[in-house]
Amino acid sequence: MVQYRYHSEVMIEYMEKCWEEFHPEKDAFSQFRASKSTKMVSEALKSQLTLDKQEEQNSNCTWNNLSVTAMRRRVDEDKMQIESEIAQYLVDESDLNFVDIHLLNHFSDHIRHLGKLLNERFELPEKEMMDLKQVH
Repeated sequence: MVQYRYHSEVMIEYMEKCWEEFHPEKDAFSQFRASKSTKMVSEALKSQLTLDKQEEQNSNCTWNNLSVTAMRRRVDEDKMQIESEIAQYLVDESDLNFVDIHLLNHFSDHIRHLGKLLNERFELPEKEMMDLKQVH
């Protein structure tokens, strides 16, 4: 919508509403923004948690008395718990720094002040923001 030639106030308000609805939900993308080192640590953590669960099962004297179905169910529950812990780790350790998405927050102000944004280049403000972050 930002690239439309003309913008009405209704259209601008619609863009702002979309942004307001998206912003609280943006953390859903956090796990996909993990750095390579965070992903490597999460894989190591997953391996360690899996080994810990296996040792726990082997040291539990009632484990061998369980039916095959009960064992599978317990293993599936443990896998789900581990996956949940890994997903939370990725969310906690990820940097959700969406510069391009953050710029959407400013589009409506720019449109109101500058008119259409057709053929505007956003690399310059992006670079300025990155430079500011490095200074602070």
